[in-house]
Amino acid sequence: MSSIPSKNLWIRRQQCPCGDWKCYITYEGDGDGDEGSSAPELIKTEKPSSGTMITPYVGMVFKNDDDAFEYYGSFARKNGFSVRKERSRISPQLGVYKRDFVCYRSGFAPMKKKSNGENHRDRKSVRCGCDAKMYLCKEVVEGVPQWFVVQFSNVHNHELLEDDQVRLLPAYRKIHEADQERILLLSKAGFPIHRIVKMLELEKGIQGGQLPFLERDVRNFVQNRKKVVQENGALLSEKRENDVLELLEACKAMKEADGDFVYDFTVDENDKVENVAWSYGESVNANAMFGNVVYFDTTYRSITYGLLFGAWFGIDSYGRTIFFGCCLLQDETPQSFSWALQVYY
Repeated sequence: MSSIPSKNLWIRRQQCPCGDWKCYITYEGDGDGDEGSSAPELIKTEKPSSGTMITPYVGMVFKNDDDAFEYYGSFARKNGFSVRKERSRISPQLGVYKRDFVCYRSGFAPMKKKSNGENHRDRKSVRCGCDAKMYLCKEVVEGVPQWFVVQFSNVHNHELLEDDQVRLLPAYRKIHEADQERILLLSKAGFPIHRIVKMLELEKGIQGGQLPFLERDVRNFVQNRKKVVQENGALLSEKRENDVLELLEACKAMKEADGDFVYDFTVDENDKVENVAWSYGESVNANAMFGNVVYFDTTYRSITYGLLFGAWFGIDSYGRTIFFGCCLLQDETPQSFSWALQVYY
């Protein structure tokens, strides 16, 4: 039996009679035990100094598979490659209980087929059958699920990259949220992609080509964001049309129930509802009695639909504010205001 160091953990490693090695984890504590205890002494390993990282090994323990992947990814970056998730296995009792993490050049890319049945590839693949990997298996130890490294290999059949090269691998090219906002702002202002990249370099005070992402990453990000905005806009436009039609149906039903209820609407050149106005029977009668002086309030606008909400108010003989009617307007043009005024007068 022997003790194995691991970051922030107490670990005891022992060999099974079958010859396999497994790690049994004990959480950090005061470590005080009876002097006569026959239990083996556990040694707490100090944290490695900054810049150093323990190479993964068979029997290494992680709390979950996400921590394992993050650790392996950090190890890979320091050693000139990146990693990706490959296979996982699921059981009804444990859920996902096996995870395979491999070098980004593991395996071989499948051949694509042309319409005539011939195999071809449009571009060269980076995969070369590299066997570097880290396989994990989940076990429940004293009721606590833990992930153990069951296989590990750091043997590569390709050249590892230097630090200034490894940062350009797709796995490490990230556009942070602050940079995303800046890119969208400059793009909205009409800056071309190469100017946006140059602007970011100047603002950060770095040399050209030293951003943590490439120009094509910025271009892809802007294009994808525009696509999302267009899709959301189309969905919002469809929802708006449906909701406005439901509003008109409600006004029609209200007119049947209340003969004094009034409503009106306009449509644009595409026969889509543009402006809607309505007023209840009591409000119509109040307008006939106290409509000599009115106030039209257009303070509020619908954020979801972008429509302007207008409401007509007056004052009764007791000095109280009374409601005359309301409307939804497409814009704040004189034509829209003139239409809203003519609906009531």
